[in-house]
Amino acid sequence: MARSTCAGRAAAALLVALVALVALVAAAPAAAKPDPGGVLAEGLFNPRGLDDAGGRGILVAESGSGSITLVQPRRKGEPRVSTFASLPADEESGNGPVDVATKGLAKTWALLSGPPETTAEPFGELVRLDRKGRVDLRVDIAAYQAGDPDPDDQEELPTESNPNGLALLRGGGVLVADAAGNDLLIVDKGKRISTVARFKPELAPWPDGLPFPGPPPGTPVPVEAVPTAVAIGPDGAWYVSELKGFPFPKGASRIWRIEPGSRNAVCDPESPDAGPCRTVATGFTSVIDLAFGRDGTMYVLEIAKEGLLDIEVFGGPPIGALWAVEDGVKTELAEGELLFPGGVDVGRRGTLAVTTGSVFGPGAGTLVRVRP
Repeated sequence: MARSTCAGRAAAALLVALVALVALVAAAPAAAKPDPGGVLAEGLFNPRGLDDAGGRGILVAESGSGSITLVQPRRKGEPRVSTFASLPADEESGNGPVDVATKGLAKTWALLSGPPETTAEPFGELVRLDRKGRVDLRVDIAAYQAGDPDPDDQEELPTESNPNGLALLRGGGVLVADAAGNDLLIVDKGKRISTVARFKPELAPWPDGLPFPGPPPGTPVPVEAVPTAVAIGPDGAWYVSELKGFPFPKGASRIWRIEPGSRNAVCDPESPDAGPCRTVATGFTSVIDLAFGRDGTMYVLEIAKEGLLDIEVFGGPPIGALWAVEDGVKTELAEGELLFPGGVDVGRRGTLAVTTGSVFGPGAGTLVRVRP
């Protein structure tokens, strides 16, 4: 079956798809900078995941520069912006830090993405940073995935790894969502890695109007899950978002709930209500991040509201969407104002922060506050 050359081998490799979009949207950020609730920081280089640092500010992973940036809002004047840590980044491949999670800066973890095209170390790793931003522990996610192949791989790359999202567990341990491995991993205190859950592909109709060969429009084709983010819910369960791989079907992304302590669970769209991994929300498109408020509201961030295919192939605008989900009701926040967002986080006081311009290149990314 023919695949889009600009989508690359896209079904599981989220980062490859994002890097391919840079040329198409490079001029877009100069046209408008979103101000849905106030710009906290500008001039960022492909900002992605972020995390509240317990009153010390907000940490932002800049995948383009390799910086873990600390943004400290102030009551008066501009926020103070500084570099907390400097990690490897490769502008050509798009590799670099894609997510960060912290406990008040005393113990911080960051993920370094790494699709198979890049062999240089230390991409495809989870790293721990001390309070001065120095790496004091490395966990090789890519090496683990090399020995734990995806049994439902659709791209003939069963050992592909592209860690994209992380969450810290109480009492120690880190959850890692691997977008290319189509699984959720757990790293314990001893650096041991285990597979929590695997996400099976789902059939979706082949779209109409593609400018390259393929099956007849409407033909069901298997689409990989591409898990992008993991968050701890108010009930203590582990929640994982999907992006959905090529052809990036609109409205096909799910949110899964996984029972804590699970190992080798199967998240199967054909049995979404059975077992330790169950679907709790559907109808999303190209989800890139996930977060919870203290009141239990789930925030779902879409990098492309109309889907990556709409932008990459049909030239649609690079507009994402942030949804507040409460009691099954979806409400869009900052509608039409988030350009290619990369991450969302809820602060201690319920404030929402979102990174935008996640693939726009040097100096074009922002950190904005969104009104709930």
